[in-house]
Amino acid sequence: MSQSLTEQLVTANRIVANEGIIQGLGHVSVRNPETNTVLISRSRSPAFVTEDDILELTLDGDVLDDDRSPYVENVIHRAIYRARPDVNAVVHHHAAPVIPFAATDVDIQPAYHLGMLFHDGVPKFDEYDPDYGWLVVTEAEGERMAATLGDHRAQLLVGHGANNVGTSLKEALVTTSYFVTNAQYQLSAMGLGEITFEADDEEMARSTVEDVMLSDLVVDRVWNYFRQRLPSDR
Repeated sequence: MSQSLTEQLVTANRIVANEGIIQGLGHVSVRNPETNTVLISRSRSPAFVTEDDILELTLDGDVLDDDRSPYVENVIHRAIYRARPDVNAVVHHHAAPVIPFAATDVDIQPAYHLGMLFHDGVPKFDEYDPDYGWLVVTEAEGERMAATLGDHRAQLLVGHGANNVGTSLKEALVTTSYFVTNAQYQLSAMGLGEITFEADDEEMARSTVEDVMLSDLVVDRVWNYFRQRLPSDR
């Protein structure tokens, strides 16, 4: 049985919590294609999100038919959707393997074949407004952040965390997992020596990403694996 968009968003929240990508802080959203609005939880840890927690926001930040508050950094999601018509889901997280790259000048690079999703680079955003520290809260920050993301699948927020995007909620969740795993593998490999894996064959990279990794067959396979790993009482 297929899930509604709201049900799928709840599942996505539970997955990022269960897989250790997001602990107490972080958020997942999806674009409603029928209304071009944003579905996102009220300010709550993803592990506990239910269908009742899901809010609907306009791209300008108005909460529709609800007086509860979304995450303070909801502009992260809205700004990306405004800038990227191809993006329909966003994951904002602070996964532990990613933070060392957000705290140094070392770039994330493909460390294995699934890391080829990020062969075109992972830009870093550091143009924060001083009033809010290393958070993305204002509309101006959101615009600058989305501009830095450009047409990439991931970006780092310096001293903060990362954003991953996808054309669907399933794709965003699956590629976020690859992103975190690749960061962990890269950290491990750097401890051994120089990384010799090269991702300079553009056609091979394109084929690996578009024809295999982002195919419906592979995305559904990994998504269903994550779903099966969820506790039965969730």
